[in-house]
Amino acid sequence: MEMPPPPPPPPPPFCGSAGSGGGKPDRKTVERNRRNQMNALYSRLDTLVRSGSSPSSAAAVVRRGAPAMTRPERLEEAAAYIRQTTERVERLKERKRELTAARASSSSLSSAVAAVPEVEVQHLGSGLHAILVTGSAAPASDGASFHRAVRAVEEAGGEVQNAHFSVVGARAIYTIHTLVVEGGIERVVQRLKAGLRGDV
Repeated sequence: MEMPPPPPPPPPPFCGSAGSGGGKPDRKTVERNRRNQMNALYSRLDTLVRSGSSPSSAAAVVRRGAPAMTRPERLEEAAAYIRQTTERVERLKERKRELTAARASSSSLSSAVAAVPEVEVQHLGSGLHAILVTGSAAPASDGASFHRAVRAVEEAGGEVQNAHFSVVGARAIYTIHTLVVEGGIERVVQRLKAGLRGDV
């Protein structure tokens, strides 16, 4: 009677290595990876600092070759660069605020000058004068400024014969025909200007 063949020997036990997919990296590998990452970060930091430096200093570094620097020195250089950049940004912000304020002040002054009405007097003879007032059309929308001008002329001693106003584009034109005694037109004009400014 023939005996069956013996069963095959069991496989050797599995021992995972540091390089296997499911194994945990050993301490040396972790440390090497950490050093590589730090070196990459330092290199990136050096590149950013060099690229942000002035062209003259960068050219000097190229001429004499990059000096060997320790890590603390490299970090100190980066910190100094960050401080200088921060100060420069703050100076630029302050300059921008000054320019913005100056522009706003200039615009307000221009608007104020444009808002001052122009007064022109034409002598028509026998004490009759035509007073022309031109300015922004906005005050003429309700006629209040026009009536204030007529009242100012009358209060200064002028005898208003007729008056009317019209709007042409963005300009208002007041025409006031008034009789004024000899030498009194200057007083009428001054009182008219004060009335248009709202001083009286």
